[in-house]
Amino acid sequence: MTTGRLREKFTDNEDGLNKLHKRVQAIKVDPDSFDDQMRVRTELAGAIAEAREFSAPHGSPDHIDGVAAGYGKAAAIVDRAQGDLRKVAKDGLPAVWVGTAGAKASEVINAASYSADQMAQKLQEAVPVLKALSMGIGKAQARHDYGLTALEVAGSILNKGDFIMAPDELREAKTAVLDGVSYMSEAAGQAKAAGIAAQKALTKLASEARARKVTADGLTDADQLVLADAAAPGGPADLNEILTANELKRSSEFMDKMSAHDRAEFDRLVSSAKSPQERAYLMKALAAGHDLKQIDRFAEQIHGRSPQWLSDRLTPVVIQSTDAGTNEVTYQGAKWTQGGDGTCVASSTLNARAMIDPLYALQLTTGGHPGDPKYDNPTAFSERLRDEQHRAHYAAGGDPLPYGGGISWAEREKYLDNPELGDRTGTEYSTRELNNADDRRASLVAVERQLDNGVPVQVAVRGSTGSHAMMIVGHEGDRLQVYNPWGTTTWVSEDDFVNNRMGYSNNGYFPEAYSITLPK
Repeated sequence: MTTGRLREKFTDNEDGLNKLHKRVQAIKVDPDSFDDQMRVRTELAGAIAEAREFSAPHGSPDHIDGVAAGYGKAAAIVDRAQGDLRKVAKDGLPAVWVGTAGAKASEVINAASYSADQMAQKLQEAVPVLKALSMGIGKAQARHDYGLTALEVAGSILNKGDFIMAPDELREAKTAVLDGVSYMSEAAGQAKAAGIAAQKALTKLASEARARKVTADGLTDADQLVLADAAAPGGPADLNEILTANELKRSSEFMDKMSAHDRAEFDRLVSSAKSPQERAYLMKALAAGHDLKQIDRFAEQIHGRSPQWLSDRLTPVVIQSTDAGTNEVTYQGAKWTQGGDGTCVASSTLNARAMIDPLYALQLTTGGHPGDPKYDNPTAFSERLRDEQHRAHYAAGGDPLPYGGGISWAEREKYLDNPELGDRTGTEYSTRELNNADDRRASLVAVERQLDNGVPVQVAVRGSTGSHAMMIVGHEGDRLQVYNPWGTTTWVSEDDFVNNRMGYSNNGYFPEAYSITLPK
């Protein structure tokens, strides 16, 4: 089901009905003269006619229920296929399938089994979402019908034929009009809520159908499966896939633009990789905009390394679980932190860059010399990270350190977000102010859409002691994962974000989110 217009499709004119309700409330039903009474009757009749112009909430609950049933049947079919694939993966391939061919066949079977499992799960997750949408639309339409009935009652009172109406009758008519408009407004609100909830849930599920976004010529369906499903170890695979949806799309676009010579060389690098994770990081490097010469050098440095080695050096934030609590972000025991310097804006931005640019992450963790103890150690990493934070801080016009601060939104966009992140994601960033709970609630759909596509979102927070910059890096259900440049990640709920409880992620100092930076 298309999700982009759910809110528009299932939303009636709630604001218009609320305004009409206020106008009807203001009508005085104790007229002093015959002319006043006629005016009141005309105003009430006009309100009834206007209310009837508002259409019932759109949508067919029966059709939506049918779609939900179809998803359930599809999930059962995929689940049976997944059982067959799991059996092949468990029992192993025939003994004659040895060497590279056997290894790659095993990768494909395991990836296909995992993808089938994920597909069945997502289809099953869509079923209650659709049923809730159907129920919400059905209830809203019934509520709208109650409103029409109340309007009919009001109309019958006004049209009794009496030349002069008693004040009690006018009051009764007004009450019936108010009831009718209220029911219709409630119906519009119910439809809106159902549409938004379904839009959020279905958009997230759609973003997780990621393999189809690898469309480069020459990549087989098997290639797409293995690349899309390659995950960093250390947590749930579906929360730690190396290639985001945006990176899958960008890497395939870059591949299609390569010359025949460069494409052949890149194909050689990918095909010679020793694990799905190694191949995925090569694709991630391409998505980050690096040229073939840089990727060739990167391929040499990571070739044959274990998935854990790659994850340690190339994926700063591994989601260990979706449980509440705070986790440290470290490399060989050294924190990814701003330390005692006031570089929170620069630090959160650079950590986000390291998450999307594996060459940059490798430079920070190993100094470009992986395995060399002179460069690849916790102390050297901390020094490089601090130097980079200082570089970016001063490039954006930050105040003298160690106190720091002093970076405006315009400077952050121009000197940090766009060059550090925008150039690597193919997007341009702009700042959106969050002045109240309604602004924060309205921003959630846009924030979560970016997160589901693998694009981090910077958030500015404040409290009685000042302000701070952090990065929202993950989304699962109704929770957001926030990276604090003090060296930690924390899950906060959507409700926390909306209602000034972001302090869970920063020891209570800065509870209010007051701006975010999003791709345009």
